[in-house]
Amino acid sequence: MNLIDALGWAMATQFQSHREGPVYRQDRKGRPILVTEAERRGFVRAFGWKFLAHVAGLMAAIIAAAVVTAQFYPKGDEPGGFVLMGGLLVAIGLGLYASVKWALHAPSRALSDRPTFSSGAAR
Repeated sequence: MNLIDALGWAMATQFQSHREGPVYRQDRKGRPILVTEAERRGFVRAFGWKFLAHVAGLMAAIIAAAVVTAQFYPKGDEPGGFVLMGGLLVAIGLGLYASVKWALHAPSRALSDRPTFSSGAAR
């Protein structure tokens, strides 16, 4: 297992083992969809790269928020600067949450035309 596969652990938790192959369930409770092992590895690996992109984007967004705040409140001790930076951080957090959720649901979008797996419960 390499680093990118390890970073895809959140995606890997959405797959359950079954004797016929991996079964995908969105957020571990969606409808079961049978996939191949290669598809599972592909989704996990893709999310690993997306995770790295999210980390880099988060760092860039926080730096940009600090630069914007410093432009409007250069002293650094004004209450308005605290409010502006706080608001920007909340916006960044909400955007990050939405983006990670979108990335985690990529298999649902890609596999939407597949039938529901009904050959017993995945274990």
